[in-house]
Amino acid sequence: MARKVFISVLGYSNYGKCFYTRLSDNFKSDEVRYVQEATLQYLMSVSEWTTNDCAYILLTKGAEQKNWIDNGHCEYGTNISIQQPGLASVLETRHFPFSIIPVKDIPDGNDEKEIWTIFERVFSLIQEGDEIYFDLTHGFRYLPMLILVLGNYSKLLKNVVVKSITYGNYEARNKETNEAPLIDLLSLSNLQDWTSASASFLRNGNLSMLKSLCKQNLDPILKETKGSDLNAKTLSQYMNALEKVVDDMNICRGVSILKGDNIKNLLECSNRLSAVIIEPMKPIVDCLKSSFANFMPSMNIKNGYFAAKWCFENQLYQQSLTILHETIISHICESEGLCITDERERDAVNKSFYIFINGVEKEKWDCDEKQAQLIEKMLHNSCIKVLASTFMVTTNLRNDYNHAGMRSCPTKRTGLINNLRERLDIILSMIENKEICS
Repeated sequence: MARKVFISVLGYSNYGKCFYTRLSDNFKSDEVRYVQEATLQYLMSVSEWTTNDCAYILLTKGAEQKNWIDNGHCEYGTNISIQQPGLASVLETRHFPFSIIPVKDIPDGNDEKEIWTIFERVFSLIQEGDEIYFDLTHGFRYLPMLILVLGNYSKLLKNVVVKSITYGNYEARNKETNEAPLIDLLSLSNLQDWTSASASFLRNGNLSMLKSLCKQNLDPILKETKGSDLNAKTLSQYMNALEKVVDDMNICRGVSILKGDNIKNLLECSNRLSAVIIEPMKPIVDCLKSSFANFMPSMNIKNGYFAAKWCFENQLYQQSLTILHETIISHICESEGLCITDERERDAVNKSFYIFINGVEKEKWDCDEKQAQLIEKMLHNSCIKVLASTFMVTTNLRNDYNHAGMRSCPTKRTGLINNLRERLDIILSMIENKEICS
């Protein structure tokens, strides 16, 4: 079972008492001086903590002297101690089931070196798979930035989950009721996660982070509501549809790409996606939608070319080459009324390109009579003439790529990419200008 870990910085001011409240959870703490006491009281009320868990309190020397031990403050302008318990005594009287561990001699963070020391000290407290509960009420002004960065760093290297980031806003308390809000800033960390996951997809087509994040966020909502939460359900359906479309690209499912059924499902889910779980995610979801905006929700050769372009833009060069090459063959099949999945008819298209490009005389054609009739007809097809040079280039590039460059003069990396980009641009430009049948 994952260890729950509370991490908080103790400051050295003489804090006033108040009640900390979380209206969304109908929570009101006891009247306390230390926000750590209230926050742990709140966390205990919303989740189960055991002896396996722990709370780390980060202490500078000043904080240890002023607020960790008892009677650390003096009356203003005197050396007379104010008789009040420190946080150590306060937490001890709570008898929490988990250990309270002071982390002493934390630097004040006066320069970059000290900030990195704090970062490393805190990171060393975290174990693989921990559930982290941060409190950033007191301490250093750069603490929110440090916590956000540390949280993401730990997610990557120690597979942790950040469960809450709380802030006790004492200054915003109601003076009549002496109640102050206990704010959860976890949504900021969640937004970072969504942004990173979306960037990973938009830049290289990697859906794994986005899938994992959606599952992590949506499954609890769908379970609690028994699938009735419309926004969560719709976003889940959208992610499932997106996965099918991306799988078509990754494993080169040409027929599915051309038919557009999965694109149709994705677009329908997009239209129903009127809200998302996190408000700032809306522009990111819009970016996800726009990445497939050109695709057709029905059988269309253009889908193959758009898929090749999408793969190229996401650095899936081998998939891009394969899809582009096979789409050209499908393009000729469709323009001739042939079946795009018939192997012999596709072979006839291949031979037609070879014969046209190399000017092979009819008596030297390597085919049977039926194929010869098809080839003779296709040689008069304007698309063969327009697409011939691109077909030849993609054939050479694809052979080079698929055989790992194991030839006497392999194409250089930049040549592969630049030639592919050039050919994609040429074909998409011809489609846009209606220079080829589509």
